Amino acid sequence: MKNSCTIILITILSITLYACGKKTDKDRAIELVESKYENSSQKPDFELAKLDSLYNISPMAYHDSLKKGNELDAELAKLESEIEHLSQAESDSVGLISAKLTKERYHLLEVAKAKPVFIGWKLTDVKIDGPKPVVKIFNFDKGITRIVE
Repeated sequence: MKNSCTIILITILSITLYACGKKTDKDRAIELVESKYENSSQKPDFELAKLDSLYNISPMAYHDSLKKGNELDAELAKLESEIEHLSQAESDSVGLISAKLTKERYHLLEVAKAKPVFIGWKLTDVKIDGPKPVVKIFNFDKGITRIVE
């Protein structure tokens, strides 16, 4: 019984030490930026910095393009059904509108083909102090092992 209590205590202590010592993704990103500026007179300030995921296309933009594409499909179907009952002049006018909507729909279909893919991380709102302070964004690879230009 005494041995099992000791083993449990050692296990809990080990897990606690591991969890406390583990660096977050943001900590690793900050370390990389700091190492870039360690021999410089400029110093980075991370007070307002945020770590965000980086995609080839924003998941929200992808979702919006799919939604808008479905809305355009419904509108085009409605226009096509109404065009038969219009005079030639009105039909030509609606045809021009339909052509523009169709062109937009093809553009949205191309966007939909490029599904969002996670490509890395970005650390935003990093203030670089110096003679002329600037706010920068740093991009990182997926594992946050290097800064990607």
